[in-house]
Amino acid sequence: MLQPTDKIGALTRFSVGTINGRDAMMVIELATTPVEFAHGIRHRMPVAMTPAHARELGQALLLAAEAAQMGDSVTDAMH
Repeated sequence: MLQPTDKIGALTRFSVGTINGRDAMMVIELATTPVEFAHGIRHRMPVAMTPAHARELGQALLLAAEAAQMGDSVTDAMH
C-alpha cells in the first residue's frame, strides 16, 4: 500500500507571485496518479517561501532541466 509520501505527482500547472511584497508564493497544480491525470483531477498546493529559497528553487529547476536534456546520469544529489 502506498503511503502519501510514496506518491509522485505529475506537475500540470503552476503560478507564482508575492505575498506582501516580501515573500514568494507559488501554487502548484498536480495529478497524483495516472487515473487522476487521465480524468483531469488536479490538486492545488500553495507554497510560500523566502526570496532566497525561491531563487535557489529556480536555479535547481534550471539545473535539473539542463540535466534532463542531456540524458540519463547518475546522481546522489538530495535536498
